[in-house]
Amino acid sequence: MLRRPPARLPIFIALPVIGLLAGLALAVFFSLPQVTAFSPAAGAQLVSARAPIRITFNRSMDRTSVENALRVAPPMEGAFAWEGNTLIFTHPPWPVESAVTVMLAGGRSQRGLPLLGARTWTFAIRGERVAYLTPAGGVANIWVTSLSVEAVPQPTTAEAHGVYDFDAAPDGARFVYAALRADGGADLRAINVDGTSATDLLTCPGAACLSPAFSPDGKRIAYERQTLIPGLTGAVTFGNPQVHLLTLATSEDQPLGEAGGQTRFPRWGLDGRLSYLDSIRQALVIRDLASGAVTYIPNTSGGSGTWSPDGQFIVYPEIFFPPEPTEALTGTAETEHTDKFFSHLLRVKIATNEAQNLSGEGVVEDASPVYAPAGDWLAFARKGLDASQWTPGRQLWLMRADGSEAHALTAEPFYNHSAFVWRPDGQAIVYMRFNAADLAQPAEIWVINADGTGARRLVANGYLPRWLP
Repeated sequence: MLRRPPARLPIFIALPVIGLLAGLALAVFFSLPQVTAFSPAAGAQLVSARAPIRITFNRSMDRTSVENALRVAPPMEGAFAWEGNTLIFTHPPWPVESAVTVMLAGGRSQRGLPLLGARTWTFAIRGERVAYLTPAGGVANIWVTSLSVEAVPQPTTAEAHGVYDFDAAPDGARFVYAALRADGGADLRAINVDGTSATDLLTCPGAACLSPAFSPDGKRIAYERQTLIPGLTGAVTFGNPQVHLLTLATSEDQPLGEAGGQTRFPRWGLDGRLSYLDSIRQALVIRDLASGAVTYIPNTSGGSGTWSPDGQFIVYPEIFFPPEPTEALTGTAETEHTDKFFSHLLRVKIATNEAQNLSGEGVVEDASPVYAPAGDWLAFARKGLDASQWTPGRQLWLMRADGSEAHALTAEPFYNHSAFVWRPDGQAIVYMRFNAADLAQPAEIWVINADGTGARRLVANGYLPRWLP
């Protein structure tokens, strides 16, 4: 019995069908979402402990599915944000000198197509470092040192006329700084921590742009702007300071507050609100840049405040007058002052303006408060003003956030301690000290554990320290 061969499509029909199927397969393949970029890069070394994880896709993604598919080791709680097709994972600091592994296995596009392939990569977190200013060569520039005993400090900037002050970006990757000019003014510049890619952010002809401060998301910089006023002898004086806001993406420069005012000391809360001192109003201004809402907190001392990490409180030094004259300190520089006024730390609840005196009833001079990262402790400077406690210099103290358990970490009566900066994990503090009895000696940068142990000098001639995350 003869069997008839199976019917076959004519070649002129089969080839187009095969081509069509192949085309459809390719179309589906290229429609699948893919990872096109990520950072920190695989194998990267010396990564900042605060560096966010960024993953960019070629398609609009189902964001929840991607966030649920992301894993990091060691495990770390954090927050997700999106910029277009880029996922940004921000987090508390990674452990120093650790390896971090990122895994993304899963997720889908907004059209429901699965992510093409899994991604796993590892990078290394650098050791702890401190940035500071040092007047090496006669002008101040930014230097960086690690905390190891054998560390050799390295310069970051090389400004001919020096750096007035600076701030580190939230991810610790670069600095913004006020670069001084020959005419007495200053421009805002940025530079990577390793000294590369120095760029002008804002030129300020006829003015000094000072005290730059990065916003928590790194997208804006608040700073003080002062007009230069030439004198008849060639000397330069400065006009009233005014806080400005620079948006990095657009270079928009916006003055804040009323024209002709006197505002300074911009400080960011972690939630993106901005505070600054209004000298004419004698108040701290709390400005919500998103809603435009403004709150005023009375402040007659002229000092800046520190935000609590949860954004509920501002702590700042305020002037107090004793009800009765205190015992005169015969033969000291404080004799004519201690019976007139002193400074205590006030903690003000921003929502209600309710104030609490954290310093208690003592006749003390408290200043320079700084919250610990967890918000449970405050570092501050204290000098006793009665005859039994007076010293030339302020000491480093700690107290609980409610003012309890106040205790000194240093006991060096001739040295003044200030410029406190907490380590990101809250276990240590870096600070500046100088000899109040011999101002010819250079300022030093020290570090001390939060329990008062391990105090040691990091830098013999430096000031304005910043802990690099």
